[in-house]
Amino acid sequence: MALDSHTRAMLLHETRSLAVRLAMVKPFALQETMLPAAALLPMAQSAIDRFLVIGRRQLRHLLHDFLRWLQQSASDRATPEEAQRRFTMLRLRFNVVLTQFDLFSDVITQRSENATGVWLGGLDVVSADALELPGYYQAPPIICYLDRDIGAAIRRARTRLPGGGENPVAIVRVPRERMVGAGVASSLVHEVGHQAAALLDLVNSLRPVLKALQRGSAASRIPACGTWWTPRACSRKRAPSSKRRHTIS
Repeated sequence: MALDSHTRAMLLHETRSLAVRLAMVKPFALQETMLPAAALLPMAQSAIDRFLVIGRRQLRHLLHDFLRWLQQSASDRATPEEAQRRFTMLRLRFNVVLTQFDLFSDVITQRSENATGVWLGGLDVVSADALELPGYYQAPPIICYLDRDIGAAIRRARTRLPGGGENPVAIVRVPRERMVGAGVASSLVHEVGHQAAALLDLVNSLRPVLKALQRGSAASRIPACGTWWTPRACSRKRAPSSKRRHTIS
C-alpha cells in the first residue's frame, strides 16, 4: 500500500515538531547563570558546546532531508511501514541528542547553586592540575559535579557516550559527603588517575607482565586476572552499573 495523504500529513507534522523542539535547545553559555568563580574552565565549556552543536546540526540536516523526501514524488512509492521506520530512526536520534544534552546539563546546572558552584570550580582547577603531565599526553578538559553515592567515579574523556560519539571532557562525580573532611582530595586525584592511566595506556602495558608472572614460579601468588585486569579489578569483580559507565572508588 502506498503512502496515503493522512499518513504523510501526520509524519510531516511530527517531524516539524521535532525540528521546533530541537531549535529550543540552546548552548549552555546562553542559559546557565553562575558566578565567574563557579564557571567551567574555558576549554571544557567550548569542548562541550562544540560536541553538542555538532550533534544538533547533524540531526537538523536529517530532519530537513526527511521533510524534503516526504514532499517529493519519490515518497509516493514508499509504504507507510517504510516511512514510519525512517521516522522512528529520526526519533531515536533525537532522543540521543537530548540524552547527551541532559548528561552535561545535570553537571553544569549545579554551578548555579549557592556555594556549591564555587566549590566545583575549585575542584575543576585541582583536577586539571593533577592531570597535567607535559610531554606525555595532551590532557583533556575535566569537570566535576556532586551526587549521592558510595564513592567517587569518572566518565573518562574520549570514551563512548550513550548513543555514540566520544565524550569531549572527563566528568568526575564526587559524593556530597566527601565534601566534608579530608577525603575529597584523595578521591578526586584517585579518579583523575584513571584518566591519566588511560591516556598513558598503562593497563595494556601491564597485562603481558601479569600473564608472564602467572606462567612463572610466582604463579601461585598471582591471581588469575591477567586477561581482564584493570587497576582494581582484582579486588572488585562486580562491574559498575550500566546506567553510568563510571569507574567507582
